[in-house]
Amino acid sequence: MGETKKTWLITGCSSGFGELFVRKLRASGDNVIATGRNAKVKLAHLEATGATILDLDVAAPVDKIEAIMAEAWDIYPNGIDVVVNNAGYIVTGLFEELKALLPKFRARGTGTLLYMSSQAGMYADPTATGYCATKHALEAAVECLSLELATFAPGIKVLIIEPGYFRTQAFGNINYVPTRNPDFAEYNAAVRAGIESQLGKEPGDPDKAVSIMIDLVNGTGVAAGKEVPLRVPLGTDGWSRIKGKCETVLETCRNWEEVVKSTDFPQKQ
Repeated sequence: MGETKKTWLITGCSSGFGELFVRKLRASGDNVIATGRNAKVKLAHLEATGATILDLDVAAPVDKIEAIMAEAWDIYPNGIDVVVNNAGYIVTGLFEELKALLPKFRARGTGTLLYMSSQAGMYADPTATGYCATKHALEAAVECLSLELATFAPGIKVLIIEPGYFRTQAFGNINYVPTRNPDFAEYNAAVRAGIESQLGKEPGDPDKAVSIMIDLVNGTGVAAGKEVPLRVPLGTDGWSRIKGKCETVLETCRNWEEVVKSTDFPQKQ
């Protein structure tokens, strides 16, 4: 018997990683529910793939998202197997109550949640405060989720991907904050020029990245026979920055160990 095909729900499919997920998965025969805002227009280029196109704004009210997810779950006979969280928004609440498909995954006992983070989830850059802060927060929230699911639903896999600079449209869609203080004008201009000089020259190949992410979910290819960790960086630049950050933290722990441990109450003999 052939391998059972999975059903994937992917957010943010208009371009970049999301679009590549749709095209690769449909080429391999998997079912795909491609979502995005104003989907009839922004996802029209994906209709020929045979993916199901669904209009979804991840910033919509929770009741509307839940209704759309209920519709999505029933599109294919066995529900949804993998959710690729390629778009997001900030809101407060208990984690499970924020994820409309998680209760269905937990009831069934299986499924995969893939979250698109960034090297920015581990490494900070000047002028990228907003982006780095949200990615750091995402990683903390998803790590908490992975620990919760290990207790309540160990059959659900959680995966955080941390790409470096990949040749998507990301650098072409940056919203630059207007310079309010003239002291920063020259610096901001240099930052913008530096970012724009990277357009089309990013070292990462998004096609290769998506192929590896699919392997990580399926346990095939580069992931065959391996235990997939919670976090996987992608791209040489992302790898070097994340590795450097981890080494710096470890060095701090070593060099300051005596001072750090001195804050404990004396241990009873």
